[in-house]
Amino acid sequence: MANITHHCANNDVNGNPQRCYVLTDLDDQPVAVWDEGYLGHHAVPGIWRDAAYNAPRINCSVAKYRRLLRTLPSPEWAHDVPGYAHLREHVTGRFF
Repeated sequence: MANITHHCANNDVNGNPQRCYVLTDLDDQPVAVWDEGYLGHHAVPGIWRDAAYNAPRINCSVAKYRRLLRTLPSPEWAHDVPGYAHLREHVTGRFF
């Protein structure tokens, strides 16, 4: 089962939050990230939104926060996350 963690860095110089949600696969490898911004857990696609709400907080450096956002995809839909195309059936009710 996929796991979501809430990575939190210090606020930027303007006081804006620098937090993101990271989705890891069964091998505990990060596969997607969503910048929290001011959306909170609503930044995460619907199928994982409840998990994001309950995600454990992990303090991280600003460098790691930026690296996560730079290197991982941030798809709007769960079925667009690499390795999760099978979730498309939850949206459409059929396979493609």
